[in-house]
Amino acid sequence: MKAFIVRLNFPLFSLKLPLAFQVADTSLLPSPSALRGALAKTLAYFYPFNSNDFQEAVEDWMLTVEEFVPYVTVKPENEIMKGSVILIRSRTLEQRGRDDPKDAMRRGVVFLHSVKACFVIDEEEAKKVLGENALHQIREALWLIDRVGDTESLTNVSSVEGPLDLMLLGDEGEVNTITNESIVELVGQAYIDSMDSKLVYELTGKKKEVKKLRMSRLHYLPVKSEKINEFLIYRPSSYRVKTRRSKVYAVKDLRIVVG
Repeated sequence: MKAFIVRLNFPLFSLKLPLAFQVADTSLLPSPSALRGALAKTLAYFYPFNSNDFQEAVEDWMLTVEEFVPYVTVKPENEIMKGSVILIRSRTLEQRGRDDPKDAMRRGVVFLHSVKACFVIDEEEAKKVLGENALHQIREALWLIDRVGDTESLTNVSSVEGPLDLMLLGDEGEVNTITNESIVELVGQAYIDSMDSKLVYELTGKKKEVKKLRMSRLHYLPVKSEKINEFLIYRPSSYRVKTRRSKVYAVKDLRIVVG
């Protein structure tokens, strides 16, 4: 396995919680699936889809990318604050039968500034899809990431480090990145967020059907909350875990759990 560390800068960030409705609260940090999706999008610039069913092509591509980018996580680089805005949207392409093509909703936003995202690559699987120059192509695609999360969450990449080696630390340790709670046992305390989602497919005798159910997944976030006057601040913080079906690794200053 190899890893890339990408520094992402945000004017502001928003990623609607998976099961939020109408009043759309946001996750504090970019989720692993959103980060993988951002990479899948930029890799597609080099490998355009050729299909009559665009939606099916996108889903197949996402599953392919997940095979060679099995683990993604993130570390905040500064304090975080949450807020909200009234988001007014113009639905001019959907205005048939509507008197007013606009609608509005309250959308949560995060003042995040910058994060370090870690993409763990299965090099052999990547070469099967992208060829012998796979790691170079992934590095080029990482530089092109321009949005993570909802439409207004524009970002820019200020640095890409890698490919880097992962150093095994063991079965227990301090972690300063997002971890899926299903692969570790928490020792102490951590901030918990239902920040990610997965699509569950129904298997039939003929083929895999379209998505049937949406489920949220819990993650431990490397932050701790602190109230200052009337404001709630989230500061970067590590937490301790024991692993199950996983190991703790170091990639430069990041401590990650790979399951």
